[in-house]
Amino acid sequence: MIYLNYAALCPTMAEAEAEVARTLREFKRYLYSEAGIEWYLRKVQDCRQKVGALLNVSDPSTIAFTTNASTAHYLMLSSLKWEPGDTILTTTHENPSITRQLRALEHDGIRVHAVRPTSLETFLHTLEEQINETGVKAIVMSHVSHVDGRVFPVHDAASMAKARQCLVVIDGAQAVGHIPVDLNALDFDGYFFAGHKWCAGPLGTGAMVMRESFFSHPRYHGIERKQFSTSPTGSFEIGTQNIGLIAGLAGACEQRHQRGINTEPQRIFRETARELLGGHRNCRFLEWQGPHAPGILTFKGPDALDHGAFVKRLASEAEIIVKPFVDYPEDDAPAIRLSWSLDMDQREFQKGVMTIAQRLES
Repeated sequence: MIYLNYAALCPTMAEAEAEVARTLREFKRYLYSEAGIEWYLRKVQDCRQKVGALLNVSDPSTIAFTTNASTAHYLMLSSLKWEPGDTILTTTHENPSITRQLRALEHDGIRVHAVRPTSLETFLHTLEEQINETGVKAIVMSHVSHVDGRVFPVHDAASMAKARQCLVVIDGAQAVGHIPVDLNALDFDGYFFAGHKWCAGPLGTGAMVMRESFFSHPRYHGIERKQFSTSPTGSFEIGTQNIGLIAGLAGACEQRHQRGINTEPQRIFRETARELLGGHRNCRFLEWQGPHAPGILTFKGPDALDHGAFVKRLASEAEIIVKPFVDYPEDDAPAIRLSWSLDMDQREFQKGVMTIAQRLES
């Protein structure tokens, strides 16, 4: 099988798997004895520091562990008290799980406005216009588009939003472990990501970083801030968690931090894919005049191509796994997304992309 869907799920790195097993063996010696609780708390704090190092978070106590990005977003969203007439700005390139949660608020009279990112300049101009409208209370947007890998101008968007006292919530699922992320340099209220994507951590892991500004915002109605001192864990780390998985995520983040986020090899893969697919006269790439993450390339085939059926044939006949966008995002579907690992074999990658190009011609 040639796997070209790393933006959906990366195989767990060996070091992370080993850390899961090692941690659970050690914890088994203590369980929830007094010594075990002390061990558990120390271990979680150590894991926060490892994740914080990758994200350049100066205060690791602001990090809470969750089971995935969608859960983190739900926890943030549900701890905010919205009022009829409030507007939340987002984009048409958000993950469906995030969009569904936002759209559910419309039943309570909340307006959700999704901006289509046609170009970097137009996107920022539209955001600025929308932010200045009465009733806008928050921006919820991705750091990197899961659709085609375009890197959104989150720093500029956050600055505009903060000037209007709007909450800023960023989905970093396609960014963390994929491109350098410096959260100390970003003015946000909440930032979350999944561990099983570009970090190559275990399934069922994720984290969220919460700023003090989130808890002091007028819309926040969760646990009193003083009840959990400088840590958000009392509000967002709910119930007993799997310390092995948390340690596995932290181990994966530690490996990413130690090795550094080198985007050049993936960028070369991306250019290779563009060249191989670009020879097809009806192949159009989803891109904008702005930065793109290096591990993703998305294209539209001929107008007559049934993209969903084409992807199924690739899997069943050629054992090539890619991601189809059949009915979303608006105006950009149908399309097919390719994504690859930093460690992927170059010959395997080229074979997969060349096979796709050949089948587009047939």
